[in-house]
Amino acid sequence: PGNMMPDNRMTVIREIAEAYRQIFRSLHELTTPVWMELDLSMAQLKTLFVLCNDGAVPIGSVAEKLGVGLPTASHLIDRLVQAQLAVRTEDPDDRRRTLACLSPQGEELSERLRQSGWGQLQQRLARLDDATLAALHHGLCALQAVSIDEVAAP
Repeated sequence: PGNMMPDNRMTVIREIAEAYRQIFRSLHELTTPVWMELDLSMAQLKTLFVLCNDGAVPIGSVAEKLGVGLPTASHLIDRLVQAQLAVRTEDPDDRRRTLACLSPQGEELSERLRQSGWGQLQQRLARLDDATLAALHHGLCALQAVSIDEVAAP
């Protein structure tokens, strides 16, 4: 493949961005029912994701990640405990410290939220022929590398 003219390159970039937006919009439409059944505030949902990503963590770490005070983080975790999505445990290394983690129901919910669109995406990818799939894989790996470099740069 040769070099593209600047105008053509910008057109292709815009078309890729639009295709990306349409793909993820259609996947989002499929996952909306899962999200709509949630009875959680945005702050509670963010807390759920912190616990999902970090495992059993001190309440102070949750507060730090969310950018809120300790009482607010404690209240958010209490709400998740009441909803049976999280549990509080004693830190085995420091009994004065309380840890929070997802309950089995919280784990199941976070997995359902994460996976609801990915199965559909995999089904769509499976419908592509081998050459198209290989080209898409090559392009996405390159985009992933650029994205990782950008995140790693100070």
